[in-house]
Amino acid sequence: MDLQRWGERLFGIPPADPGLGTSWKIETNFPWPTWGLLLFLIAGTGVVIWTYRRDGAGLSRQMRAILVTLRMFSICCLLFFLSGAVISLERTSLPYLLVLLDHSRSMQTPDQFASSELQAQAKSWMETGASEKAGPQPTRLNLAKGLLSRGNGRVLRSLLRTHKLRLYSFAEKSQRLGGFDILNEDDLQKAIPLIQELEAGGTQTRPGTAVKEVLNEMRGSLPTALILLTDGINTGEEGDRLKIGADIAIAQGVPLINVGFGNEDPISDLAVVDTLVDEVAFVDDPITFRTRIKKTGEFSGKVQVTLKQVGNDAPLDKKEVELPATGDPPAIELMHTPHGVGDLEFVVEVQPLEREFRVDNNSERRQVSVRNEKIRVLLVESSPRYEYRYLKHLLEREKTIELASVLQDSAPEYATEDRTALPHFPVRKEELFSYDVLILGDLLPDQIAGSSLEQVREFVSEKGGGVVFIAGPRNNPRGFRGTALEGLLPMDLADLRPVDPDQPITESSPVTLTPEGRHGSGMYRLADSEGENLQVWSHLPPLFWFLPIEKLKSGAIPFATISSSGASETPAPLIIMQRFGAGKVLFHATDETWRWRFRVGDLYFGRFWVQTIRYLARSRLTSQDRQLQLILDRSQYEVGETVQMRAQFLDDRLAPSGENPVVVMIEKPGTPTRKVELRRKSQAGSLFEGQVSQLPEGSYHAIVTQPSVGKAPPS
Repeated sequence: MDLQRWGERLFGIPPADPGLGTSWKIETNFPWPTWGLLLFLIAGTGVVIWTYRRDGAGLSRQMRAILVTLRMFSICCLLFFLSGAVISLERTSLPYLLVLLDHSRSMQTPDQFASSELQAQAKSWMETGASEKAGPQPTRLNLAKGLLSRGNGRVLRSLLRTHKLRLYSFAEKSQRLGGFDILNEDDLQKAIPLIQELEAGGTQTRPGTAVKEVLNEMRGSLPTALILLTDGINTGEEGDRLKIGADIAIAQGVPLINVGFGNEDPISDLAVVDTLVDEVAFVDDPITFRTRIKKTGEFSGKVQVTLKQVGNDAPLDKKEVELPATGDPPAIELMHTPHGVGDLEFVVEVQPLEREFRVDNNSERRQVSVRNEKIRVLLVESSPRYEYRYLKHLLEREKTIELASVLQDSAPEYATEDRTALPHFPVRKEELFSYDVLILGDLLPDQIAGSSLEQVREFVSEKGGGVVFIAGPRNNPRGFRGTALEGLLPMDLADLRPVDPDQPITESSPVTLTPEGRHGSGMYRLADSEGENLQVWSHLPPLFWFLPIEKLKSGAIPFATISSSGASETPAPLIIMQRFGAGKVLFHATDETWRWRFRVGDLYFGRFWVQTIRYLARSRLTSQDRQLQLILDRSQYEVGETVQMRAQFLDDRLAPSGENPVVVMIEKPGTPTRKVELRRKSQAGSLFEGQVSQLPEGSYHAIVTQPSVGKAPPS
């Protein structure tokens, strides 16, 4: 081919137009037959060599060879002139060759190769085929683009010399790349940047349909071949499969050359999803990160999940998780206790697998506002029982808590002698609402005005305050029957068995955390690791007195239970949580947590109570404008992926009742609105979950339409 171009330039022949070739012919008028001419050349060659061997003995061998060559060249020129040879050329039409490049979403898939040679080759192709905006990424599309554009389009140029070349790109349908009809050298120079800038897109991959479309376009002039650069994945209907297009090409006698991209090894991928954490925390307050690992492929075994603070590679917590071969992986909890204030950003990440399908989804980030402001606590009790004494002394020493106390049976001068004591329960609403947490012991409700009890109820439901009820043998909770406080309690007072306050207690009972207590909140983490925490709880001193509770209200969650020594009956709830409106209520069915001070002081007793108070105060610190959050695990999805949606109510009063769902409308201009229903996750009642799938490509706006929340609905 290079010789032909040299001849065209030598004779001043212009290059062929696009789609045309040049056919060279030499015509002669020799009167002799071909075999006679060959015999003459052989005989002449022999005579010349014999002559120079005889007469040129004095010449060197090299000189004799040169003279023989010149003599034979002279004879050939003479024969050429005598033949009357004529060189002629004709313009010929070249056959068509079609090149189809798949730029569908699946071609965005990155592949990892086991062979170092393949990795090196793929790297060089990717650097050639990637656009400047995207950068060199190990995707199938970049490999295909690199194959076509490397060496200034060397592959395409070689095809262009012998064919009418057309370039197509396709996803759900085919289209000519750059709008070129038949490429020439100049067009190819313009097409190479277009190939490099081509990005993955399209809602479907229909290779079979693309082959049918280009063959229909070529009716009457079938191509000599069709080259397809694709991974072969079909996301359309059955008739869109590549095999259907191949059958059509074979029926028309057109070879289909498939240049396949992808990794023959099974795809394995790990993704961190569903990471949940409280948005507000306190200094030295354990933060719990709850997350899951989504697994794709056949991988099973142990992986390491790590919690880090953004900007610091040192792990804050890590766990080794066993991923099953089938079924959903277990939920994971990671803990961290911050020792400084600020808006901190954390990342939960899972260690990538060897040659993992993709690694950009191996982590999720979450922000937590860590504060060190003082929590205002009001402690109310009728008489100075042990729980009150130890708790009061603890909170008076705690620097992060500002304590006020009311002791109903105290002498009038007590309020002037004790720096934290108040003469009576707050009467004015503004004064009561200035506190963050109320701790109500075995108080006498008839010594508190009914309007003040109504304010306590409003303090929880409207202002998001927290209340701890500490049961007592006389008044709490039975004395609250018929008052405004009865609705705050997690049990029905009519179902309580009577308790004799003067009956001596001789048997002790151990305390056990429930799964909700172990994983529902960090306030019961008395040691840094989960294993150490369970060991601490198993060795805590047992309790002697507790209020037996048999039945809880709907939505109440036991965080800890207690079993009577030697009894085989079901453990009774001991620490119970109930959401009420915007706030939370904890009920302690015992007044003997002070026994946990035995031989260790406030080590566990103090940590337990401080973390409990911080847990209850957290809802007061959360912005009141964010009563409902609409949460997605990420903002971008691949076409065909399922979108997981969550609605988290910070004010339970706004949550739908019973089985009623949270309704989310998904909108996109020019398309019908999609309705998604989020259902209650568990008996906790504050978290609703749902999912939506089969969304076409595009940007969407999701907005909560039911229930109505505030002035601006979450979106």
